[in-house]
Amino acid sequence: MGYTPSEMNSATKPLQIIFDPTPEIFATDAQGAFTYPLLHEASPQVQTGAYDEVRFVFSIWPPSSKKVIDLDRTYVELQVSLDPEEDHWTKLAEIEPVVPAYNAGQRFDGWIVLPILGASCAFSLAGSGFQARTRLQARASAYFVA
Repeated sequence: MGYTPSEMNSATKPLQIIFDPTPEIFATDAQGAFTYPLLHEASPQVQTGAYDEVRFVFSIWPPSSKKVIDLDRTYVELQVSLDPEEDHWTKLAEIEPVVPAYNAGQRFDGWIVLPILGASCAFSLAGSGFQARTRLQARASAYFVA
């Protein structure tokens, strides 16, 4: 007995991934920009073919309490690579910061919901507008649903 695509999707359980934390503090370049690959269990590729949608949540912050992030100047985007054989990155979405009143400027927290575009994807965060050579830490997770 065969299944329709909607029956197969309803049988697919959601997948939550917590990406590997920054192995060490990650620094911006002289212009305040960075690119940070999101790895899961040390691998850049995530098998996404069984899913329709992904919900990303991430946070970027300076480990020094003396540094602040100017949320009016900073820019962070989510990038995707759809071909595991080629290192080509495409801007998937610009992320607007979520700013709680109690810690405005201490972190760049963001989230976004996007459709899945390929059977296997790699993701990265790219940012600009941070202070030059600022040391940053990042944490990210993704929730895939069918």
